[in-house]
Amino acid sequence: MNLLNLYFTPFATSLVLVAIYFSEPDTLTKYWSFGILGLSLVVNHWFSKNTYRFIGWAQQLKLVQVWLTFLWSAALSYLLMPYWAPMWLLLTMPPVTAAMYQSKLKTLATGLICGASLLGLYYLRQRSVGLPLGEQFWAMAFVQAAFIPVLGVFVHALAETALRMRDIGR
Repeated sequence: MNLLNLYFTPFATSLVLVAIYFSEPDTLTKYWSFGILGLSLVVNHWFSKNTYRFIGWAQQLKLVQVWLTFLWSAALSYLLMPYWAPMWLLLTMPPVTAAMYQSKLKTLATGLICGASLLGLYYLRQRSVGLPLGEQFWAMAFVQAAFIPVLGVFVHALAETALRMRDIGR
């Protein structure tokens, strides 16, 4: 979990803060975004400090963290996507987290759920403004959605390779 906190937490935090600062969303969106971001940082910090305290529950706590990351990423993406297009990158975090601790199949499933959620978020946003999105936009959305599980499985393969290399060196 330390690698994820070292790289992905600052990335996600900066993505949200930059989106809020430069895109100037409405006040309610801004407050909700700050609230969700703050809550996610506090809970993520708690998980990183306490997961191994409850050694018998470590696997379950890691799974909970994957799905909490998914919920926060989806909520922040939904809120800020109309203002800042790169918000979809938050949905890469749950499969990358899963890749570190779960099987390849579970990592792929997490990535597919996140990719499908991205398409769902785009669809909901399209409906909320009443403006149909064109073919080019949907093609781009499907490429983004396909990237999410591919990234998760790639990180899983990297983690497995690192473990094999470590074991060979012993």
